[in-house]
Amino acid sequence: MEKELLIIGSGPAGLRAGMEAKKADIDYLILDRGEVAQSWRDIRQDMPLLSPCLPQRDWTSISDEFPIWKFDVHRPFCFAHEFTDYLIKFSDHYNLNVSTNTQVNSIDKYGDSFQISSNKGIFNSKIVLVASGFFGNPYIPNIPGLRNNPVVMHSHQFKSHKPYQNKRVVIIGSGNSAAETAIVLAGHAQVYLLSQNELKFFSKTKNLCNIRGISESYLLELIQMQIIRHIPNAKIKKVEGNSLYLDNKIIDAHHIICATGYHADLSALTNLSFKVDEKTKFPHIKKTGESASIENLFFAGPLAYTKISSLLIHGFIKLVPKTLDVISKRIIKELV
Repeated sequence: MEKELLIIGSGPAGLRAGMEAKKADIDYLILDRGEVAQSWRDIRQDMPLLSPCLPQRDWTSISDEFPIWKFDVHRPFCFAHEFTDYLIKFSDHYNLNVSTNTQVNSIDKYGDSFQISSNKGIFNSKIVLVASGFFGNPYIPNIPGLRNNPVVMHSHQFKSHKPYQNKRVVIIGSGNSAAETAIVLAGHAQVYLLSQNELKFFSKTKNLCNIRGISESYLLELIQMQIIRHIPNAKIKKVEGNSLYLDNKIIDAHHIICATGYHADLSALTNLSFKVDEKTKFPHIKKTGESASIENLFFAGPLAYTKISSLLIHGFIKLVPKTLDVISKRIIKELV
């Protein structure tokens, strides 16, 4: 099958790209490994999104023409299941062309054309937009004994407090996921929160990336009352079984949850030689979202990373129309 544009991923960036492609009369196809918004279906569905979804402050909708606040969602912060439903409705509303249950195995380039190999056959296009996000590639630090340890999991897999009732749980991380997981477990488990640095809070820094859970005052209260036992500047030397060895302390835990973020999943692109950041593994891109080293290979969503706000919906969604404008002009030029 040959298309003018192939889009990988049907999350917020991929769906917005599909909408823009349809408006520009581009012959496109969105490929997703599961159903529409599969990556969002996979996360904890009662997780609140810490971006407002109000008419006067909307940082959650992926299009002003089809805002999430017109639906019956929890305000001011909707839940993951509500955002997932919104993405599905968005796809249906614009009747987007999505090939579901299509697992992309590899992306190659022959001459000026890309070839995508999948479980549903071969797809060809001169332009590819990768919008697969990073939820599929949870990151666990390379600390001795941490990876491939049966008591260790990533916060991406955390769904409910029930399996941890009356257990000792260590959470590693200092971001929103670490805070939310600790708050959910408080009162059900004995919780230790280990952060590499001191915790930073939005109320003091005014930095959106420093929002710590749906209520940071509640988190602070839980820490002050030692319902959550916070250990800042924690240096984990190694993990042996269920024991974490710090510089001056050993903590035995029934479960260890790594709320340590994600790295870009570019495994399907291993046959292509392009530059990535050694630390974050995000691709080097131009301002348009195009790969700095491979022509006509574009990135959208968190993969189009330039700064921290690029990881947030209201941050990366602004770039998608600009990227599609560049793609549209390339296609027109090609046709001429």
